Amino acid sequence: AVVSTQSTGFTKEEVQDDLKAFERRITRAVRYLEPKSYRWKFLLIISVLFVLFTGYGFITNLQIDSNFSIMSALYENKVFALALIFLALLILTGAHNRADTSAIILSRNRLVLHEYNLSCNDKGKLIIKPKVM
Repeated sequence: AVVSTQSTGFTKEEVQDDLKAFERRITRAVRYLEPKSYRWKFLLIISVLFVLFTGYGFITNLQIDSNFSIMSALYENKVFALALIFLALLILTGAHNRADTSAIILSRNRLVLHEYNLSCNDKGKLIIKPKVM
């Protein structure tokens, strides 16, 4: 459902300029957000790996008897407890969403662009789809 330039009153050049400006804005936003999302992904991966490795030590050193308490077991394995708390704080503050911000913005743009027979790639470049009859 690409809008005809005759019915909108815009010239073909004006429409092309608008599309180019829109594409520049999307690519600029994606380029701006990528370094930040890489940092959040790196932080999440490192913290998950740290929880896994310290969790392995926690499980192998765990001694379950009649006086077992999870709090005392976590107190004895402070590194695992701190890693677990740090990962929980990351998730509660939305780090998993920040790690995927550019993908979220691109998917929302694709939803809107679909109505105009347009799409965009992962870098934000516009893709003009053929007209569907």
